[in-house]
Amino acid sequence: MRAPFLISSWLIHSFKLFVLCISFFVSFTAQAADGVITDLTADKVPIEWNFTGANIFLFGAIEGEIRPDNKPDVIVVVRGPKKGLIARKKERVAGIWVNKNPNKVSSVPLYYSVASSRPLLDIAPASLLDNLGIGFGSLVGELSRNIDIDDSNVAEQYSEAVVRIMEKQGLYKSGASGVKIVGDRLFQVNINLEANVPSGEFIADVYLFRGGKLLGRRSTPITIHKSGFERIIYNFAYDYPFFYGVFAVILAVIAGLTATAFFKQD
Repeated sequence: MRAPFLISSWLIHSFKLFVLCISFFVSFTAQAADGVITDLTADKVPIEWNFTGANIFLFGAIEGEIRPDNKPDVIVVVRGPKKGLIARKKERVAGIWVNKNPNKVSSVPLYYSVASSRPLLDIAPASLLDNLGIGFGSLVGELSRNIDIDDSNVAEQYSEAVVRIMEKQGLYKSGASGVKIVGDRLFQVNINLEANVPSGEFIADVYLFRGGKLLGRRSTPITIHKSGFERIIYNFAYDYPFFYGVFAVILAVIAGLTATAFFKQD
């Protein structure tokens, strides 16, 4: 049953690419303004019990004049839902490493990936990238502003630690050659979602640059949602946390009594 599914996915991808090319040529004949048009192979990703990750292809076309001596660049940033997190600093106490000095980061993207056709600083100056929220450096600055610490150096240390931890978990990613430009106008990028990706609303922002200047931007929403039995459990735990806790305790007691009775029979 897997072969027909693969063929179907390939046909859908090919059809979308064909429609995108037709849309591009129609748009290009109507106007020559700089910009991008984009589409996704999937804008909704269900998370079920056997979810091991997913790959979404974002592809698009560049509008406007293409000059051989000044070709455009593309940056794709995918941002996930935001949530407050507690960051702690490890300190050595009596020969033991313990977590101390907790500080809350009020708004942290639970997913952040940036891919580009070339290294970021080769595409645009750092000041412009920071203003647009592109790159880990900009992300550290954003997190530092969301920590209630007077010392900016300490706030930056906490922010850098958060970025490192999220990167180790595969939730923060950066790729200087992740965007593949085919010919002069078409481009594509693979958005790789790990199994631990959070559910919620994501935004894929596509930026078009030329000569260090921003020419166009386009945003596309992506929804990652739990489905099936996992969705029922998730909604129950989120909407009724007290009853979910009671249910979990009762289930654990029943499992323990069942195991005790089983081993007594042996």
